[in-house]
Amino acid sequence: MENRFLITAVMLAAKFYDDRYYNNEYYSRVGGISKKEINQLEVEFLNYINFNLYVEPELFFKYRDKILSQVKIC
Repeated sequence: MENRFLITAVMLAAKFYDDRYYNNEYYSRVGGISKKEINQLEVEFLNYINFNLYVEPELFFKYRDKILSQVKIC
């Protein structure tokens, strides 16, 4: 399930921040899921976050630091 969440989040971030981005079919192939499922996940994700894709820098760095503290570099 984490893979589906990650690929959906990356896809939406690319669509939000980049003028040029890959289409949903590309992300579905990269994520190993169907185009229908990536489309459903996109709608579900956007509804869950109330279509608010902007994140304040302070919140971003807070969660980034939490994630990085959990990552072990070999």
